[in-house]
Order: sequence, then structure tokens, then C-alpha cells
Amino acid sequence: MRAVSLVSPKKKSTWQHAVRLVLALLLVLCFLMPMFQIGAWKNVSLKNGLQGNGISMPSAVAQLNAQLQTIVRKAKLTDGVTTPVTTAAQPLIMTAIAATFGLIAAFLMFLMCFAENLGVRVARHRKVLFTVLGVTSAILLLVGAFNFQAFAQTIRDAAASTDEALIKVTTKLYQNDAVPAMTVTAWVWLGFAGMLLMAAIQWLPEKKGALQKSLLWFVVPALTMYTSFVIVPAISSIYLAFTSYDGITEASMRFIGFDNFVNIFGSARFHSATLNTIIIAAAFTVLVNVIALALAVAVDKVRWCKNIFRSGFYLPVLISGVIAGFIWRIMFNYSFGVVNYVLNVIGLGSVKFIDTMPNALLSIIFVLLWKNAGYYMIIYLAALQSISTDLLEAASIDGANSRQSFRHITIPMLAGSFTINLTLALINGLKIYDEIAILTDGGPGFSTETITYMVYKVAFGEMRQGYGTAMAVILFLIILVFGGFQSTMLRKKEVQL
Repeated sequence: MRAVSLVSPKKKSTWQHAVRLVLALLLVLCFLMPMFQIGAWKNVSLKNGLQGNGISMPSAVAQLNAQLQTIVRKAKLTDGVTTPVTTAAQPLIMTAIAATFGLIAAFLMFLMCFAENLGVRVARHRKVLFTVLGVTSAILLLVGAFNFQAFAQTIRDAAASTDEALIKVTTKLYQNDAVPAMTVTAWVWLGFAGMLLMAAIQWLPEKKGALQKSLLWFVVPALTMYTSFVIVPAISSIYLAFTSYDGITEASMRFIGFDNFVNIFGSARFHSATLNTIIIAAAFTVLVNVIALALAVAVDKVRWCKNIFRSGFYLPVLISGVIAGFIWRIMFNYSFGVVNYVLNVIGLGSVKFIDTMPNALLSIIFVLLWKNAGYYMIIYLAALQSISTDLLEAASIDGANSRQSFRHITIPMLAGSFTINLTLALINGLKIYDEIAILTDGGPGFSTETITYMVYKVAFGEMRQGYGTAMAVILFLIILVFGGFQSTMLRKKEVQL
């Protein structure tokens, strides 16, 4: 049998790949979940808290047998005397072997399915290997399940027995005179059926298909999680925008139609927040791209310590928005801030950066530029380094100076980067929250509130979830329209360039 081959396997149809991957994941789950819920493992010896599952079953079985022997000795039975309980516990070794082998087989199957979907054939006789692993695991599971059921029945019979020896054993075996519930869970039968199905599916006729399409199934787990915890809650919460829900009591969830939206569009506070959002987004989008492009060109041209400059400009990106807000709030402090200290030293006097308008709004934009310019710089820098030097040399030979080369060669070659950075900057500018929450808390008054921050304040501060959700829906539509329009126009511009 060949261990690993780099020859691409025969292409299967997409549905066969899907079934195999899902089955492999299900089998791993079956053997990782608690398989044989033996309550006696938790209660035996009254203190040791043993639990049985697919990984620790061998050690749990060994401890169970040892504890039963200890209990028999403590019951002061005659030496050499055994009970049906201790006798029935011995075959549980097979149960432990079955669980361990099944777990190993499930992991092997998953790894082989994963490798084959990447185009690497793990074994020459794959069908035989999958069949042997599947059938053997299924048989062992069946034997282990029957052994466990026999043990469970013996425990139940012992609890109901009038035999003096069994009474002594069961009195010490159970807590509070309660017989633990011991059953074979559905995970065992799922594992049994899955192993047989995995063996059978290997012998289905193979059809030619696009192997690359099967790779899409690797996206399914992440897509499922994202859909379950982001997309579905987001869509379902839209209903709240048409209610008077306060976020606490169900009685407040009354359908009120478009009242929230009518109140929002008539609110002067929302108009102010919308204006602030547009100002910040527009200023941030333009300025951060200008600064990032300038930094990228500077770093690309520098000859010494290039990595140090890259790291220095990118470092603020690694700082969270909350931490950045606290740093600059202290530095902008009117009484003891570093910035005002420097201004006083040079004779300009202290300035109220975050306490008055429009300084507060300008301070927020400055912090956003300081924190995020390095991120967009990296994208521009990657694009600059991908420009062929032959083009620049040819332009130089033709008599173009550096300014002309930058305008007619570099800028057009950066069209794709402009589309990405301008779109990302606009979306991030429309969603700004962290820096405002820490620097100004929306103040002074409501003068630096944005839509995102107002959504938070209204929904969680004023306990008007329905009203806040309606504003969130409006913000989503704004981002969708502005982002989509900008992206479309920039892509058309790419083609022209």
C-alpha cells in the first residue's frame, strides 16, 4: 500500500464529495461527544466524579473496575466472592476499545477526505481502507453497546435484589440511594450507521465532475456559523424596527408600523448625527487615502531601514479603537495633556480639543487618520511593488520626469487599490463608534454623535430597542447605497484607466 501519492484522484461528483465530508465531520463529532452515559462512573466511590466519553473511556473503565473491587472489599464480603456487578463490569473493556478505535478511525477518515479534496490521494486502495475502517468500527460499536446495556441491566437488577451481598455493594455504589440512569445515547447509533454508510458510499459509481467545486464545501462550516449568528439575527431583528420594544419586556413589543421611521426623520438629533456621519466619512475617506498613498510612496522609495518605517507606520493599526481613544483623550486633556503642554512651551497656549466644536470633530478625524493610515498604506505599498520597473524605465528613456511617470503610469496601475481602499474607508467611516465613545461620548451635548453611536445610546442607554433598530436599518441602507455607488463608479474608472 502506497502511503502518499501526488497523483490526483479520480474526480467524483460534487454531491459525493459533500456526503463524504459531512459524514466524516459527523463521525468525528459522534466520538467526541459523550457516547456511553454511565451514571455509575460519576457516582461510584461517591467522590471521584468519573465521566465516560469517547476519549477517556479506557481510563474510566479501569477506574470503574478498581472502584468496584474496593467497594466489594469495603462491603466485607468473603474473600474470593464476586457479585454480578463486578462480573458484568469486565466486558466494558470492549466498550472502551470500541470507542477508542472508532475515534481514531473517524479522524483518519476525515483527514483522508480532506487530503483528497486538495488533490492528494492518500492511499492506493482507498476503497478497501475506508471499508475496513468503517465495518470494523461499526462491529466494535455494536459489541460495545451490547456490553454496556448488559452492564446497565445488571446494575438495575442488583439494585432491586434482596441478596445481602448485593445490598452491601449497591448501598456503597449509589449516592442518595438513587440508581443512575444508564442508557446508550443516540450518538452511538449515529456513529454505527455513519460508519456503515461511509463504507458503502465508497463503492458507488464514480462520475466525472469538477473537483474544484467540492472545495466549496469547506466553506460550509464557516458559512453556517456566520449565517446562524450574524445574518439570521440581523434579518430577524428588522422586525424590531416596526415595534415599540424596550429591550426588556415582551409586553412592550407592539407593532407600530412606520412610526419609528417617521419619528427618526423628524428628529433634529438624528439630522445632526447624520451630518456628523457624512462629514467624518467624507473627510476620513479622502484624507486617509492621500496620507496612505504618500506614506506608501515614501516607504517604497526609502533605501535604509525600510522595514522599520513600515512597522512604525503600521503599528497604530494594531491598537484597538478603545485603547487609541484613551491614549488621545489623555494627550488632548486641557489641563495636563501632552499636546497642550507642548503648545504652552512654544507659546501658543492651551486648546480645548475635545470639549468644544468644531475642535472635537476635528480631533476625532485626526485620531482616525493616525490609527488607520497604516492599514491602507500596506495595500498601496503592495500595489506599488507589483508595478513592473520596465514601464518606469521606458518612460524615463522617453523623457518623462518623476511627476509625469507617477501621474501617467503609477496612478493608473493603482486603480484597483484605489477601489479597495476608497470603498473600505467609506464603509469604516460611516460605522465609526469606538473613538467617539471614548474621546467625546457624543459631546459636547450631541454635537459629535454619529448614527452608529446614536443607535447604541438610544437602544441600550434609553432602552428603546425598536427605535434604535430602525436607525440601524437606515444606516445599513446608507452604507449599502453609498458603498455600492462608489464601488460601481470606481470599477468603471478602472476600465477607463
